[in-house]
Amino acid sequence: MFWQYGEELPAGVGGERWCAAHLAYLAVFLTLSVCYALFYKQLDGARRKSADRVLGSLVFFFGLCHYGMIALTGHFGLYTLPLHLCSLMFLAALLHAWTGAARPGSFAAGLCGFLGAVLFFPGIPGTWAALLFPDWLDYPFRNALSISCFLSHGLLAVYGASILVRQAEAPDPNGLFWRDLKNSALFLGVGAAGMYVFDRAAGVNYWFLLAPSVDSPFEDVWRRGGYGGYLSALLLTAAAVTALWYGLRYLFFVRGRDGRSASK
Repeated sequence: MFWQYGEELPAGVGGERWCAAHLAYLAVFLTLSVCYALFYKQLDGARRKSADRVLGSLVFFFGLCHYGMIALTGHFGLYTLPLHLCSLMFLAALLHAWTGAARPGSFAAGLCGFLGAVLFFPGIPGTWAALLFPDWLDYPFRNALSISCFLSHGLLAVYGASILVRQAEAPDPNGLFWRDLKNSALFLGVGAAGMYVFDRAAGVNYWFLLAPSVDSPFEDVWRRGGYGGYLSALLLTAAAVTALWYGLRYLFFVRGRDGRSASK
């Protein structure tokens, strides 16, 4: 059962949301995120780059393990491509970590700034939403694919703590705020439009643009309002979360501060 893919598992062996194992995962990754933020604050620039590279590589490694196991069991295909938001964030964390030392003004430095914005939003709230409402609970907690999902998402949440530390220390918080907001909006707008076209053409549901994930809070909206109601609720939720997340960032990291130069 440890290596079995979802459709090969016996019925009724999946995990349950908010059970002891799920709560333990959440508690561990929340604690690690807080501890990593405190640890990261004490590091100098060179050690921060090393820590970023180690953690970013681990995030990508466990994501790669997940898709590697799917491929090795013969189930990799159109429905299991690494195109969900969190899967893209695994790659974003790796690239962000390894471009952090790029020469200012270079393409790599610009890419690092863009990826930092994307990791802040939708990366951090999206990752925590996935951990709170995992769509892989049809697997038992002791299954390899379930473990790889929790580890990749959980370590991505920990990596997000370093993003927050950098933003809290940014010498030009206002300029960085507006730059990141534009980059986040660009990523989400272009990405959602492209993924919607791909979902329609291929008959898949990446980014959950055509239907809610199993056991998600949107399932009731889908049943009551159909696709139109679901899509409206999804867009309104995305707008509300964006406003809340960036609003909190403004209150904690921007308001009352001043500076002259931007930071990644």
